[in-house]
Amino acid sequence: MPTAPIALTHTDADPFAQNGELVLIPCVAQASSEEKGDGDDVDSSKSAALIESSPALQSLAKQLHASGTPVDLAALLDDESFSGQHGQVCYLPASAAGRVLLVGVGKASVTVHRFETCIVKAMGRVKLKEIALVSAVLPGLDCGAFSAAVALAGAAHQFCYRSREAHANDKGGPEIKELRLHLSEDAVGQLSDADCAEVTAMCAGRSLCMDLVNTPSNTKRTATLAEQARDLEKLGLEVEIVEDVAWIEKEMPCFYTVARGSVRSDPPKWIRVRYSPTGGAKRRIALVGKAVIFDTGGYQIKPGQFMNTMKADMAGSAAVFGAMQAIATLKPADLAIEAFFATTPNMINGDAMLPDSIVDTTCGKRVEIRHTDAEGRLTLIDAVTMAERSEPEAIGTVATLTGAASMAVGMGMALLSRPEHEQWRDAMLTAAHASGDRVQTLDIMDEDFDDIKSKLDSADIRNTMKSKGRGAQTAAAFVLNGASPEMPLVHLDIAGGDMSDDEKATGIAAKCLVNFLLRQMPAK
Repeated sequence: MPTAPIALTHTDADPFAQNGELVLIPCVAQASSEEKGDGDDVDSSKSAALIESSPALQSLAKQLHASGTPVDLAALLDDESFSGQHGQVCYLPASAAGRVLLVGVGKASVTVHRFETCIVKAMGRVKLKEIALVSAVLPGLDCGAFSAAVALAGAAHQFCYRSREAHANDKGGPEIKELRLHLSEDAVGQLSDADCAEVTAMCAGRSLCMDLVNTPSNTKRTATLAEQARDLEKLGLEVEIVEDVAWIEKEMPCFYTVARGSVRSDPPKWIRVRYSPTGGAKRRIALVGKAVIFDTGGYQIKPGQFMNTMKADMAGSAAVFGAMQAIATLKPADLAIEAFFATTPNMINGDAMLPDSIVDTTCGKRVEIRHTDAEGRLTLIDAVTMAERSEPEAIGTVATLTGAASMAVGMGMALLSRPEHEQWRDAMLTAAHASGDRVQTLDIMDEDFDDIKSKLDSADIRNTMKSKGRGAQTAAAFVLNGASPEMPLVHLDIAGGDMSDDEKATGIAAKCLVNFLLRQMPAK
């Protein structure tokens, strides 16, 4: 049983007139005339000026002043040293205005990711079990009303999230029934019911992504993703699941090479999920998610400290499943989306792939296997070729592909494409920023394609680079070999951002994909 979505509504009414059990007010720090340096470390105005800048704080001040025991809000904020700087929190658990949570977000230019993160941390200060209504003020941030709503709703979902396993074991947690967004006068009309439905679907999709990644390795199988696909079928999507191993061996030989080590214990599955609008599609997009459900590294086995989070090696597929659930819920017109998953573990037995093997691919190129732990790209190259055969306008791939990506961009996503398709890459970049997924771009150069050319006369490419230092780019170049050079392909390497420091799924890329599909794609 997944975490229930939180109902999201919007209003222009005063948040203190809505009988909310908690009023959440994000506060933008007011810079003085002399700013000190960059970032959020600026001199704030005095508390009175902070209150003057926020209608919600003005309303709170009136509520506190009119109580039987008047309270001066400015003095209270001074006592708490609260000035709206990023990460500051002031919680009034039993004020005359009810429970109120003030959260400093720093500058109005704060990123969506940082805004959401500080709200999640602040909500951890609130002691609640079940709450019917949270009234949250939508602040005037540079990112706009929609992205601010994504951050607030995302924070509420993150705060309430519990894994399927926790639900199954009746481990209680905080619950929010409704999140009501209160729009300032200048934001009225900038957020619609349709926007709220989209935000809710995005957040529910991320929760699904987290559920799939958090599923323990001893219960996660190729059947787990097949069952998830069938659940999407109940939402009206078309689903095809190929379990014929002989077909996979013949039609997708590189994918099959990875699956050889688990054919008897957990055979591979080729999964396709399709959304088609009822009135016909004007645009077609394909998504490919890496679906290696557990990666031992094969015979070139991973060191023990890197084995523990390998249940998350299918986080790319989880993000695509989350996005497809959102699409099934929202049912966009004119847009057809097809998702592809080459699903298998990377295990070891007497049949597992060996280093120095040479194998075929669906696209016809022959691959020299230099390392058995560079397996994700072996599944993706065949999946990309199959995706292109569906004749999409563009392809998006999402994968926990390389440690090099995490070294390059930290706990976020590396975003790559061919230089000639940068308009698609930039659209995905905008979508990621707007949805709160951390991302940086890396350039793929001709040298990256050269670096994975095989030196053998019996192979075309190799699954590792010959030189050092560009592991994320050369891995992406390998995947791009599965598509024709003319096909726009945008690649997200999420190896740095799929898990938090405490080894829990982040759901990264799920919201980004939805935002890209519905709002940011380049004009045709």
